[in-house]
Amino acid sequence: MKYEYNGNLLEEDRINLVAKEIITKYPQINLKQAKEIAMLEGKISTDCNLDTRFNRLYNIMLVMNNDINLVKIIYSDLINILKNNQNDVKFDYYYNVALEINNFLKKERNFPYLDEF
Repeated sequence: MKYEYNGNLLEEDRINLVAKEIITKYPQINLKQAKEIAMLEGKISTDCNLDTRFNRLYNIMLVMNNDINLVKIIYSDLINILKNNQNDVKFDYYYNVALEINNFLKKERNFPYLDEF
């Protein structure tokens, strides 16, 4: 998925850009949902890192958590990002969130919120 610099954009333009990036990667998500997801994301004004990637995928799963099949696809992408960023200082935090998302996918809990961690 593209994570374009958008720190210079007005909020509406930033939301539209992020929504487009989301729909390009996950065409199952409609424009209204993609904009809702994009509103949860802050501006990207630095190089893309684990925080940026994880938070976008988390926000997609949060908004789309009623579509378990789509969440499974996104969760797989999230795990790949974690595998490629094991040396990141926040890896353990994100790994714990991912474990709880997995428990959600196994129907052992409701979708986890970040403020639980």
